[in-house]
Amino acid sequence: MSHLRLALVQMDIVDGDPARNVSRAGQLIDTQPGAGVYLLPELWTSGYVHQQWPAIAKEDTPRTLDALQHLATRHQAVIGGTLLSLNDDGKLVNRFWMVDQGGVMACYDKTHLFPPMDEPAYLTPGRSRRRVRVGAWTAAQSICYDLRFPEMYLRDAVDGADLFLVPSEWPAERAEALRALAVARAIETQSYVAVTNRVGAAADGTRFGGGSVIVGPGGEIVASAGDTPGIVVGDLDQARVAAVRGPRPHFAERRAGVDW
Repeated sequence: MSHLRLALVQMDIVDGDPARNVSRAGQLIDTQPGAGVYLLPELWTSGYVHQQWPAIAKEDTPRTLDALQHLATRHQAVIGGTLLSLNDDGKLVNRFWMVDQGGVMACYDKTHLFPPMDEPAYLTPGRSRRRVRVGAWTAAQSICYDLRFPEMYLRDAVDGADLFLVPSEWPAERAEALRALAVARAIETQSYVAVTNRVGAAADGTRFGGGSVIVGPGGEIVASAGDTPGIVVGDLDQARVAAVRGPRPHFAERRAGVDW
């Protein structure tokens, strides 16, 4: 699978209503069959209803994972997005789950928590990076605010990543930064970067501008969405990664002690 059709599911989330959001996601995905990967936004079942987060993690997330597996089986695809979850220590985390017809493929806990939305007050940060095989691709998992930390992406590229999947819930007032950072991470790593973002207004009035985007390894825009709910699809080709990287990717020229 050197070619991959990737679908970005751009949703208007109903804060604090997992059942309704799961139904919405399924309806959107059913409108666009045929992709190999469907990427949902950050916290797509809950939004930022902090007081409800523990109950959602404990009661709703297990049901959501079952629903995602059924949806993945119906579409014979991988589906990913972040859900409130409990780690092995019982602590609340923002976890990026990837599911296929066989169940959970991989998960990553958000490392860089976003203070303006009170994430550090409620969530425990992850402690490690994660990569997962999707056919012939090596996909690195990251979440929203992680985009501002290029060293994480560079290290994943050095470790073999050629695709970065980034569920986001990025406010509209910083929409230009979202696209600029996605392009920068793609150019730096000579990889594809796929970002899915929320649209619409949250219960607290925060606006989310969408702008979901797939960026190619040379910084080119492969697919992009506007500011309304829907799905945008891009076709990825590993030959493009090979062409941009050439016989030796530029990040192979880094100098230990200087670049790190």
